[in-house]
Amino acid sequence: MLNESLIAKIRESGMVQGEAEAGERARLLQEMGFRVTERAEYAVIASCFLPSMVPDDMKAFGSLLRHYGIDYTLLPKEYCCGNLLYRQALKSKSDEELKRADALAAEFLEANLSQARKAGASKIVAFCVGCDLVHHRFKEDVPEEIMWYPTLLERLFRGGRLELQADYYAGCHYFYNRLNQTMPDLEAISSIFSRIQGLELNQLDHQLCCTRPEQMERLTASIKSKVVITPCGGCADQLQQALRDRGGCRVVMLPQVVWAAVSGQPL
Repeated sequence: MLNESLIAKIRESGMVQGEAEAGERARLLQEMGFRVTERAEYAVIASCFLPSMVPDDMKAFGSLLRHYGIDYTLLPKEYCCGNLLYRQALKSKSDEELKRADALAAEFLEANLSQARKAGASKIVAFCVGCDLVHHRFKEDVPEEIMWYPTLLERLFRGGRLELQADYYAGCHYFYNRLNQTMPDLEAISSIFSRIQGLELNQLDHQLCCTRPEQMERLTASIKSKVVITPCGGCADQLQQALRDRGGCRVVMLPQVVWAAVSGQPL
């Protein structure tokens, strides 16, 4: 069964966490330098959880948007994509629940698109791969170009330097593949890495799932460096928790790596 309380919170506040957290999220994004403007080419979907879950990575993404002069806006009232509802529908193994999750996700996406259209935005960029998972189900049905943030960064980034040895975990993206029979744009990330001079990567097994304890144990055992890079906020959070007792090991998302490569600032 889909969580009716969660649905009500999204309709009321835009977020699964409710009205109080929506205000805190807006404050946090403003402190990071993100903006809401009346007109823009791009509408950025920040997600319900990532601004507070991975603030340094979110801030680095904002720095990159400014660095490249991207004409963007956040939405005045961003609505949750409905990813959690899909997970509930899959758990129930009910076709009817999946259809209802699709209908609700379409409702929430339309609420976001109407705000983007009001601002004149023709491109939608999701920071969260969970949002991109949901958007992928509808992207052929809307006129706007909808993308995950690495796709945008790959178009913008022409090269840089970062002397770094790191591990790279692309993520298994199990739910993405199960729902959409495809994967997110991981090729864009590989293309970005190929343009960073001095970056040496140990590729971790992306078929291992960070949410399954026995697989996470194998994943962390294969880490060779002090820095782990991942494009996914959920994976970053899971890895950070798993590596808490492993002194000096950091987990960073792609934007921090790209920002360090173009700005010359240390990672």
